[in-house]
Amino acid sequence: MEEPPVFGDNPGEPVPPVDPEDLKTVFQIFQDATKHHPCGGVGVDLEVFKHACKADADIPSLTYRATMLQLLVSHAQEQLAPWTKEGQLDFAVFREAAQLPMEWMGVGVERQGLPFDIDELLRCLRGKAA
Repeated sequence: MEEPPVFGDNPGEPVPPVDPEDLKTVFQIFQDATKHHPCGGVGVDLEVFKHACKADADIPSLTYRATMLQLLVSHAQEQLAPWTKEGQLDFAVFREAAQLPMEWMGVGVERQGLPFDIDELLRCLRGKAA
């Protein structure tokens, strides 16, 4: 039987922190692709990310973190409202999401919820605003 594809590192292992500016760039590339192809079915070549980010950028970690942030934005708009202006996330969200402890998920590996603590992200964001 064929092994399922692995995205990033081993499931359950930590996702390395990334540069928040690169995270914002990757997130925006995903947002633009979604805007131009709302029904889905579009991919973004890794070379696009490599060209858009800093030379030493960890592209797998960036795309994974950006994907998780996209999920959060689409399902927790109300919780993120204090850090959203005119439909755009404040840089503080990218700064915190870039370093927030997060785990790799695996295909066929069961888990409850997202691979990071949403409440911890919100606590960090509130703490920076205080």
